[in-house]
Amino acid sequence: MALQTARQMFSVDSVDFTETRMFLLGSVQAVLTAILFGLIFFLVAATRIVTLEPAPESAILSILLGVVPAVVFGAGLPYLVQRREYFNRLNNSVPARAVITSVTLGTYVGLFFYHPATSLIYAVVYLLSRIVILVGIYGSSRIKARLA
Repeated sequence: MALQTARQMFSVDSVDFTETRMFLLGSVQAVLTAILFGLIFFLVAATRIVTLEPAPESAILSILLGVVPAVVFGAGLPYLVQRREYFNRLNNSVPARAVITSVTLGTYVGLFFYHPATSLIYAVVYLLSRIVILVGIYGSSRIKARLA
């Protein structure tokens, strides 16, 4: 019964971040992703699988490896879901959402093995870009509504 209620509450026909409900759900998703990043960081750090000893060969490459995928996954995907019907319909698919979440978290873990600092850059930029795009889409719709 509770599972069915949760499905009804979180299921949508179409994602529209200009609506307050979807904006809040997107914000909750960002918070949950931040918690997952923290848990993964704690687990990897506690098991000492990765050490900070070897510095990356190139600081610029390390930063780019953290920033570029973070912006693509953090801001690019919500933008495409909001603006393109194909991505909006694809986002309603449970397997597609599972793949997107797996790729997002898998990139974080993979960057951890490259260098932990790169994974932290990825996590911070991902969360900031996700918040900025959600606030931008929602805020611009509110501004347009007020001016109209």
